[in-house]
Amino acid sequence: MNRRFCISLAIFLVAIASMILVPVFLAAQTVSAGAKPALKTTPSTKASKTETRSAWTVPRTPDGRPDLHGYWTNLSFTPMERPAKYQGREFLTDKEMEEVYKAGLQVTYEGTPAEGIEGFGELYNPTSVDYDVNTYALSPWQNGIRPNRRSSLVVDPPDGRIPPLTAEAKARPGQRRGFSYVEDDHHGGGIVHADVPWDLGTNTTCISMNSGPPILPAEYNSNLLIVQSAGYVAIEREVGSEVRIIPIDSGPHVSANIQQWHGDARGHWEGDTLVVESTNFRPESAFRNANPGTLKITERFTRIDKDTIEYKFTIDDPTTWAKPWSAVIPMSHVNGPIFEYACSEDNNDAVNILAGARAAEKAAEEKAKAGSSPISQK
Repeated sequence: MNRRFCISLAIFLVAIASMILVPVFLAAQTVSAGAKPALKTTPSTKASKTETRSAWTVPRTPDGRPDLHGYWTNLSFTPMERPAKYQGREFLTDKEMEEVYKAGLQVTYEGTPAEGIEGFGELYNPTSVDYDVNTYALSPWQNGIRPNRRSSLVVDPPDGRIPPLTAEAKARPGQRRGFSYVEDDHHGGGIVHADVPWDLGTNTTCISMNSGPPILPAEYNSNLLIVQSAGYVAIEREVGSEVRIIPIDSGPHVSANIQQWHGDARGHWEGDTLVVESTNFRPESAFRNANPGTLKITERFTRIDKDTIEYKFTIDDPTTWAKPWSAVIPMSHVNGPIFEYACSEDNNDAVNILAGARAAEKAAEEKAKAGSSPISQK
């Protein structure tokens, strides 16, 4: 069965239904495909940026809200958690930021991550056991990535580390029916979960492509299209061509027994910041194996200059983490459009994956009988 996601039409209909006119978006500082960009941090450059930002005013929609319309990317070289070498430091120096940026641009997705970027592989996994991004993805510099001065995406707790799991969370079984049937073992291999078709996961079966919340950088296709009106904000993620349609000031969440792939979102404005609270997640899509019944994700979108939206999300689940935690990911303006991402659920693939897992198990049993160490297939 083949399924192609043509969601741009849905966004168009939302915009028309809300009686707005989507402006033409001009890209800002988009990286040329002809040459890799150079990172400049000279005093004159910084002074120019300061002057430009001080003269900038927030563009607004007809109803007076900050204009978030446009094409954006959240691609990042910054690790989720703060590396040990930056302990106690929220921000990098100019030299360190330049080193991280240049090293990231040199990554070819072949072999190991660039040397000197501790934690880089958390977002970019060149040794992916089930997908070759070097074949199917553009290089980061072709996708409009920009430097980030932060040493980690996590900003709260102040140490830049995700709080420890609760005892309940540690004992909670992993969602084997989650994102993918191949779990990275972090040693260059993978653990296969393929006992029954449902184990193949939402990514393999094209049910959900992990488009948030939260909206995290991906190995590739980290672009977004945002369209807004007075009553709704629609966010299309390039991966999966999925769309979240977020109602603004439309009342309480739906009943707790209604669970959705991207949760039930409710948005409102706090000054010039769009705040989106999501609950009611399905177990298969609960972030980091959180408890879908208690998980709340709060996102904040703030336009800080003509090229940047500051995206901050807070994870709150007292049954999974010792305390709430937050991360900040810049969204940078890029040229549009974003292209359709066609995900194909092939039932032949499902048969072959399950048959391959059974064959691997049989081979492991035969090897064990011969006196060798068995290969784990969980």
